[in-house]
Amino acid sequence: MTNATPARIGPYRIIAPLGSGGMGHVHLGLGPGDQPVAVKVVRPELAYEPEFRERFAHEVHRAGQVTGGDLPRVLDADTTGPSPWLATQFVLGPSLQEMVRRIGALPEPTVRYLGRVIARTLTHLHASGVVHRDLKPGNVLVAATGPRVIDLGISRAMDETPASGSSEFAGTPGYTAPETARGKETGPAADVFALGAVLAFALTGRGPFGDGHPSAVIYRIDHQEPELDGVPPSLLGLLRACLDKDPARRPTADQALQALGGPVAPAVSAGAWLPRVAVAVLDGFEHDHRTVLRAFLETQPVPGGHSRGRALALVGAAATALVLIAGAGVWAVTGPFGSDEENAGPAQESGSQEPGEGAGPEAPLRERCDPTVHLAPEYVEAAAPEPAVPSDAGSVRFSNDGSVLAVHLQNNVVHLWDWRERTELAAIELSGDAPFREIEFSPDDCLLAHGSEDGAHVYSLETGEHTVHLEGRDVRSVAFSPDGTALAMADRTFQDSNGGVYTVDLATGEDVTRYETDSPRGHSVAYSPSGDRLAAQDGQGDLRVWDTVSGEQLHIARNLPFPSFRALDFYTEDLVVAMHPRGPLVVDVNQDEGGTYYEADEQPEGDTAKVVLNREHGLLYAFYMTEADENGGATLSYRVLDVRTAEDVTPETEDDGLPFALLDVHPDGDVIATLPPDVDEVQIRDAVSLEPIDIFE
Repeated sequence: MTNATPARIGPYRIIAPLGSGGMGHVHLGLGPGDQPVAVKVVRPELAYEPEFRERFAHEVHRAGQVTGGDLPRVLDADTTGPSPWLATQFVLGPSLQEMVRRIGALPEPTVRYLGRVIARTLTHLHASGVVHRDLKPGNVLVAATGPRVIDLGISRAMDETPASGSSEFAGTPGYTAPETARGKETGPAADVFALGAVLAFALTGRGPFGDGHPSAVIYRIDHQEPELDGVPPSLLGLLRACLDKDPARRPTADQALQALGGPVAPAVSAGAWLPRVAVAVLDGFEHDHRTVLRAFLETQPVPGGHSRGRALALVGAAATALVLIAGAGVWAVTGPFGSDEENAGPAQESGSQEPGEGAGPEAPLRERCDPTVHLAPEYVEAAAPEPAVPSDAGSVRFSNDGSVLAVHLQNNVVHLWDWRERTELAAIELSGDAPFREIEFSPDDCLLAHGSEDGAHVYSLETGEHTVHLEGRDVRSVAFSPDGTALAMADRTFQDSNGGVYTVDLATGEDVTRYETDSPRGHSVAYSPSGDRLAAQDGQGDLRVWDTVSGEQLHIARNLPFPSFRALDFYTEDLVVAMHPRGPLVVDVNQDEGGTYYEADEQPEGDTAKVVLNREHGLLYAFYMTEADENGGATLSYRVLDVRTAEDVTPETEDDGLPFALLDVHPDGDVIATLPPDVDEVQIRDAVSLEPIDIFE
């Protein structure tokens, strides 16, 4: 049975679902003045239980009394109606669990600031006579101004105890204090235990008592010491004290707050307390939120069923991104064991000062552009009535917000499609000779760039402005830094010895940096998720990784196959995916040299021609090609490998599956776009099953 999203709950207009949990459903709503709110509705089966309804009413009352301490405010509630509900302040940001899943462990200054805010919130709660009882990464939201603790739905007043004889406990295994797991009375010390576990998770990307079956985790909490490898020495003593099995030996929340540095003011911006890659995640979340609101508000005044359906379709598409990012962001809407065991590598610190206290400058991210709307008039006027695929399509690329698919033709024209609506938005005639040079969107989707035989070309999608860097030189590939301020360029000019790898400041066109290589020619470049590392492959096939701050070379892997245009990518800060003749090559930049190649179960004939990474699903699409026969023909094949386990996970499909290497992965990792050889079409396929979803002919 499907639960339809209601149009209104109490005085709030409902825009989109945000998630569901054991207690109910959570919706994004609009209150007076179109202010966003989180509306939480109790499940019908619980609403008819008198004990639950009474407890819910009591807890709503208690939550309304506990204000401040960085807790989202309770705005309104109905505890007596047929479907009890609660409206709280909507916090724009993903959960800590989701943030770490996306970018990996957080730097120490960020976690110290995080701990100070959480400890202050707990101090406030405990002074009000309330124990949270379910503090965990999923119940800490990462907002621009700082973290926010949520979900007091199972909190109890300190003078209350669970029902006697109950075999259940409130909380989440992995963050549950030993005394709670034993069924003993739970007090403020249980929240301090959870605080230590949350900070350990933020610092290392994993819980201090591991994963697995709840009973196994609870056993480790009760009988084993926490795993704190990776926790910096400056915080190790505090975390050990918080995770002490004896609640009497743990510090109070206020003592933990003082040990972390004392109370701290709200951050002036996301960049003041978060690393750059985390700021980019928040920026994308804000973009999706605005998309939802704009789609809803712009279509509401139009009467008629068709317009309403269109509104819901627009909202639904954008709301999907909100759900994926929000995770457990508003009411424990995910289970206690979310997919936090597989994390990207640790993000690098962006400064040495305390966040929130005059830390380094905010990450210089631009305001995001909507590539379906912010388009120069001349680009829009050149668009065709609908998407069409001529015989000379050369590559495809999704915009970073996922709304646009760019189809690059060999005649140097790029067509921008709203691929979901099957409409063409714009056509851009490129300068320079670039029939097989892949195009790249900037992180904010405001710019489009490509290499050519006469330089690196950058176009403003909104204004039509055109800029050329390394003019006159043969730039094979380009890559934007994650913060959008720099462009890396692989220069393979043969005429002199000045080729190699360059970066340029996009705002000034100056501050050009050259990274030294043995070969004077560069072929493929890629930034790490944080932008602190740059990888490139040169004309000899050597893969090099540099620190972008110091310029120091961190790693080299020699004599790899001759690289294609987009031959490498970062899976985490530490792992780079490149090519080995026998399959994908995964290189750990912390090792001196070499790497590990991934060989398929049924190894195809020929050598690896290209590798494409799906970071969200941890997949590698490896393409193989034999040498041409006397007729000029070659055998093409592919395999799909799990980057974490090296397992061959190639699915069986009803058709031929992936046609060839010219493909791009959607930012959410769920779909891919690909160009079959010798066929005039673009295919949209499921990224995991590889089954066709849509075909443009």
